[in-house]
Amino acid sequence: MNEKLLKAIETFAASRQAKSKNVYLLNDIDSKLLELHKKRYAEIGSDEKPLLAVNKSIPGTVGGYGWSGLLITDKNVYYRCIKDTFWASLVASSNKGTIPLEQVVSIRIGAHDHCFGTAYIGHQLLINNNNVGLLRMGGSMEYDDKAIDELNQIFSNI
Repeated sequence: MNEKLLKAIETFAASRQAKSKNVYLLNDIDSKLLELHKKRYAEIGSDEKPLLAVNKSIPGTVGGYGWSGLLITDKNVYYRCIKDTFWASLVASSNKGTIPLEQVVSIRIGAHDHCFGTAYIGHQLLINNNNVGLLRMGGSMEYDDKAIDELNQIFSNI
């Protein structure tokens, strides 16, 4: 899995396609971004190489409340998502997890949230066809179409 994923990321990074400002690949993942993901949810080992990260900042989140992110290394998939419930817009409980990369068969970005109200909370993050929660695509009022397209294109090649 990690060879196919690395190749998919390298291929996309080398392409001339428009890239999202909320998706970071390979060398774009600097130490500051990595520390943010470590602080919020990803307990990565010193021997892991970050391959892909989603989200740097989401305005309006206080102390990480309501923040979501995804970090994929050469060994694991780490995520912090908002629980996908009707009430997620009012009570943004987080769901964190780690899945060894060797156990990951598929990853994709699914449907838009179906929460109470009109605020954008996130899109379903589906790992091995299991909805692990809502991953916000950027920090603005509307979701980042480029991020969804970029991630699904990368994930479709693994």
